[in-house]
Amino acid sequence: MPGPMFAFGLLGALILAAVLEYLSLKRWNNRISLKCSLDMRLTEPGELMTFTYRICNTASWPIPSVSVSFLFQNEIEIREGDCVEERDSQIRNCYSRDTSLMPHQVLRGTVRLSCRERGAKPFGRVYLETGDFLGLKPAVRSFDLPISVICTAAPVEECIEMEPLGGFLGDISVRRFILEDPGLILGYREYTGAEPMKAISWVQTARTGRLTVKKHDYTVDTDVAVLLDIEACQHDEAERCLSLVRTVCDELERREIPYTVLSNGDIQSSQKGVGRTHCFEIQRQIGVSSFARRLDFSRLVKNCVGDSSKRGYILIAPKMTEELQAGVRKLQDVSDNPIMVLLGKEGDDET
Repeated sequence: MPGPMFAFGLLGALILAAVLEYLSLKRWNNRISLKCSLDMRLTEPGELMTFTYRICNTASWPIPSVSVSFLFQNEIEIREGDCVEERDSQIRNCYSRDTSLMPHQVLRGTVRLSCRERGAKPFGRVYLETGDFLGLKPAVRSFDLPISVICTAAPVEECIEMEPLGGFLGDISVRRFILEDPGLILGYREYTGAEPMKAISWVQTARTGRLTVKKHDYTVDTDVAVLLDIEACQHDEAERCLSLVRTVCDELERREIPYTVLSNGDIQSSQKGVGRTHCFEIQRQIGVSSFARRLDFSRLVKNCVGDSSKRGYILIAPKMTEELQAGVRKLQDVSDNPIMVLLGKEGDDET
């Protein structure tokens, strides 16, 4: 029969196992740190993003079983071949990684993701599971992923309704270099009789003894105002309006035509211009827009009537209304450029 030493040894082993089991349940999970990052802040539907995670064992002992599960919101699509998609009431995507970590070991990984639709996208939750010493009861810790991304509207595909846009912007580009800027004077020349009387420089006329007119440089200040009429409409028409704004801005950026975006809702650019910063802010506003009207479109038009006649206007609205038609007429009266109208309902765009 086993002696007293064996009994004491067995009791000590049981006590040690119980202590290690307790410590593994209380401490092992907290010794695993997780850091996450995303390679972009602004994206578009279907564009690939890279989600990077870093798992670290901060303990001085190995942890034999570590499982990390990223439970992404249904707006986020996993573009990896080994993902697990769980279909429940919220339709979420799950990506898991099982491993073991030695003391102070760091494990890095990436997951390719994309957004399914426009909007501000929180990412979801992460579940961090570690096994216990005896393998009887795992410890689980969960928290929200501290990451979000803004998904702007998708560009409008090439269609018949968008074809006039190229010609309209082409005319704007030409006008930028054929209109004289009264603020830029290159010199003076003799009056021929064809110039308006206001072009005569009376100071130079007095000096030279003959009628002299100012010779102006060509302007580069002609710009485009993109006006978005926000009103209650179907979801598809509202989304297409935002896609039209995004497409028009992309084309203005490509042609380096200064522009501003104004609306009677929650999309506004503080100043006209082009460039990465200007474009980013507008695309961000498109991504988070709720398409809610704040004032009448006529008030927006009234604010634009006093602007320079050199400005071109592109009006975007869900549908043609009497208010929109009146706004087009008012803007046409003060603008030397034609007014272009793009509508959210396909097939109804016009200039």
